[in-house]
Amino acid sequence: MHYKAGDSVAGFTVKRAEHIAEIDSAVYLMEHQILGCPLLAIKNDDPNKTFCIAFHTIPTDSTGVAHILEHAVLSGSVKYPIKDVFGELHRGGLMTFLNAMTGADITYYPFATKNRKEYFNLMDVYCDVVFNPLLTRQTFDQEGYHFHKEAVDQPLAYQGVVYNEMKGAFSDPIRLIFHHLFRGLMPGSTYAFESGGDPAVIPELSYEQFRNFHAAHYHPSNSMIFVYGDAPLEEEVDFLHANYLNRFAEKEQRRTIDPGTIITEPVLIEDRYGVETTDTANKTYLAVGTLVGTVSQRERNAALQVIANILYNSDGSPLKKRIMESGICQDFGGLYLSSSSFNTLMITYLVGSEPDYLERFTEIYQQALTEIAQNGIDQELVLAELNKFEFTVREEAGKAQRGLDLMGKAQTALKYGNDPFAALTIDELLRSIRAKALNERYFETLIQQSLLNNKAQATVTLIPDPDKPRQIAATEQRALKNYEKTLSEKDIEQLISYTEELLAHQRQPNSKADLALLPSLRRSDLPPSVEYQEAQSQEMFNSQVLVNELPTRRISYLDVGLDFSRVPPRLLPLLDLFGVIITEIGTSRLDYMAFAKKAATVTGGLSHAINTYTHRGAPDQVRCVLWLSLKALPEYLEQAVDLLAEVLADVSLANRLRIKEIVQREYAWAEHGAQSEGYQLASHRVFSHLSIAGRYQELCNGITAHRYLKTLATDYDRYENDFLADLQSMAELLFTRDNLIFALTAEQPEITRFASLGDRLTGALAAGGDLPVFLPDEGGFPRHEAFVTAAEIVYNVQGGVLFDGDGYHGSFEVLKAYLSRDYLWNTVRQIGGAYGCFIQFSHITGNCAVISYRDPHVRKTYDAYGAMADITADLDLSDQALEQLIVGAYGALNPHQSVAARGATARNEFLNGIDRNHKQARLNEVVAATPAELRGFADYFHSFQQRCFRATIGNRKKIDTDKDLFARISEL
Repeated sequence: MHYKAGDSVAGFTVKRAEHIAEIDSAVYLMEHQILGCPLLAIKNDDPNKTFCIAFHTIPTDSTGVAHILEHAVLSGSVKYPIKDVFGELHRGGLMTFLNAMTGADITYYPFATKNRKEYFNLMDVYCDVVFNPLLTRQTFDQEGYHFHKEAVDQPLAYQGVVYNEMKGAFSDPIRLIFHHLFRGLMPGSTYAFESGGDPAVIPELSYEQFRNFHAAHYHPSNSMIFVYGDAPLEEEVDFLHANYLNRFAEKEQRRTIDPGTIITEPVLIEDRYGVETTDTANKTYLAVGTLVGTVSQRERNAALQVIANILYNSDGSPLKKRIMESGICQDFGGLYLSSSSFNTLMITYLVGSEPDYLERFTEIYQQALTEIAQNGIDQELVLAELNKFEFTVREEAGKAQRGLDLMGKAQTALKYGNDPFAALTIDELLRSIRAKALNERYFETLIQQSLLNNKAQATVTLIPDPDKPRQIAATEQRALKNYEKTLSEKDIEQLISYTEELLAHQRQPNSKADLALLPSLRRSDLPPSVEYQEAQSQEMFNSQVLVNELPTRRISYLDVGLDFSRVPPRLLPLLDLFGVIITEIGTSRLDYMAFAKKAATVTGGLSHAINTYTHRGAPDQVRCVLWLSLKALPEYLEQAVDLLAEVLADVSLANRLRIKEIVQREYAWAEHGAQSEGYQLASHRVFSHLSIAGRYQELCNGITAHRYLKTLATDYDRYENDFLADLQSMAELLFTRDNLIFALTAEQPEITRFASLGDRLTGALAAGGDLPVFLPDEGGFPRHEAFVTAAEIVYNVQGGVLFDGDGYHGSFEVLKAYLSRDYLWNTVRQIGGAYGCFIQFSHITGNCAVISYRDPHVRKTYDAYGAMADITADLDLSDQALEQLIVGAYGALNPHQSVAARGATARNEFLNGIDRNHKQARLNEVVAATPAELRGFADYFHSFQQRCFRATIGNRKKIDTDKDLFARISEL
């Protein structure tokens, strides 16, 4: 240990110092001698240095002031008077993580980087923006909300990044459930308020209140500081004290949460959420939330997490079985919130239900839990979920952002006055839980005490309402009209003038002098060669295996790939469903509950994914793979392989009821995803126009697949026999010996073992023989389409072929960084108010799409896309700006990944024909990029614009306002 308790280090006193073997780190808890703020240091040899400063931000209303302030402090400070510091940092750097987040009672500012120079640069920037932000009126109006009116004949509107973000969030029924449960369970408390901001309340926030909140909450005495990794601790604390903390002369009070009232009797809550269709059958959400304890109860909380996995996540759950067999919902789930607030919550919910089923739901819930508590939990199920929980804990050590993970655990403890050192360990706690759970009635007693003998419970009914979107819009318009009535003609002129000033301010670039103040890396700081993991293609048991030998902590990551090019296109919309079903349904020997218990016992999880691979240099050469993936500890590797072999050879599709439940569950979540992440469906539709691979993805994961699932789920009995026959046909086509490819990421002992185990996966399968390969047709979709949902915002996607066969050069990655992180960020997000906008591009196919996220506009956004050619042609970058973009593009091509992700990337690059030389050549072209090369891509964007395809998903009114942009508008 470098320091001991009592040592004084650069204005801090070491309060405690320990080496924690479980995380192989020296851990120090320090306290600032004047300000009293704690600093927790986790020091080890991890080069991914991580820093976080967090503030106790305690809301007293739902205006979202903490959330708006999180955005606003990153929009300029005394030392760095740049309009958008966060955006500038994102444009160029080697950061492996950079963000800011607002929780229910805290705001975090974390980052991570492997570059030491950048680490201290970013520490300086983050400290200055939180302690010395400019917080201008323009920043408040842009990031929070403002009254927006560009002309006398244009309607008044609310505009603001957080305002639009939260309109999108409040379109999500799951988000609404959490909102109501926190308010219902803890009335009058800190947690009864929406820290992110309720769109109906955000306009009540004043600029003065916004500034006062910063003054009250962003003092160092109200902060917690965390450092992690291999940077010298004395340099870190000296930097913080000398540059920032010593400027504050006095200690201030730490802000504390308001506990409010813990309810002593159950409460019922009912609300409505928007849907676009008049068919509201099976679209109600029901939920039960229970306050079960506090964050201080570590062992109890870990045990309740395992109990939550047993009750909600396992197909072996008796509660889940009772609920699903009752027919009152399309899906059932739940979770345990052990760190979101001081009080911990167990939440149970139904998706795809009816309001009239509430009483039946609560009745089954109570009966099933009572039977579990009285009769006991199946010991096989307990063992399975204990194993799975321990697997998750063991795998955490290999996370890419291990520092953030450990900081999160320590921060929760420190925030509420608990022991952060204990929070960094878990082995002894797990041993205790395992012994009690397997030898006593530990889990059963906790269920009885926490869930049955507990009246601190809230029940939420969330009813679908086709009129809700109109009501929300009408309420907003009424508020705006009432405000406008209070304005004189002169007031309106001033408002229009201010709107113009704000837009001009947003469009005005930062001065070169101001930008020069921001510290950044140069080309000379970049490593000369790329980090590259190359998959080795080996022949084992007469099969191709892509092997990655990596330090996985003895965990094996196995992928079995099934080529689906032999599947007729008419069956492809059910491929994703097929993947879900075969990894859950069981076999002739194991029913779905026994299969779930076995899978949880011997694997860290079974999953599936659909990928299409276009080979570099051959855009028409496409390989289509359905991956079945598992991960296993060495002691269970053989059993895990045997279980997957049993799926391939003997999957059973006989349980018609369970398959129906899965279909209905998947549809319920697909509907939810279309509301909250609609850009993915729009992207698949656009890319379907551009390539064979895109057509495959549209059929498997796009709007075609979504509509197939909708038709099947809403009239399942009619289509059941045909669907089951199609599933069987799919299995017969895919589960053949010559149709397999394998990928394995593991350490050498497990690689050697797998070579002798792999034939168990192929031995019982038929050869397959020569079968025809099918190519999907072009779909016949209109060039420009819009799809209506009940969301309050839209997602806009425009795509096309940017480089058709030639023209691509690595320097384009630098231009892409500029367009995404500068032009689109400023135009679509900062000025337009969308939550995000980015470019999706494949250098292999040359296909490109521009995507906006939670966007209040349609035409304005497409106009911004259309201007990219001219923006590129007129591009005039300073040397510093160019270097910043080069560094950012370099970092994007050389990401920091977990061991498992490195293996998956190596697998994918092998199948795409990407090798070390190709990757290094792209990197060299990035580093050598010139302004002339970037401007040279303007003609490609002119052609892109002329030949583009569009798809918008979202709010009907916004789409109808600009309906001339689309050849077809339809309900999703």
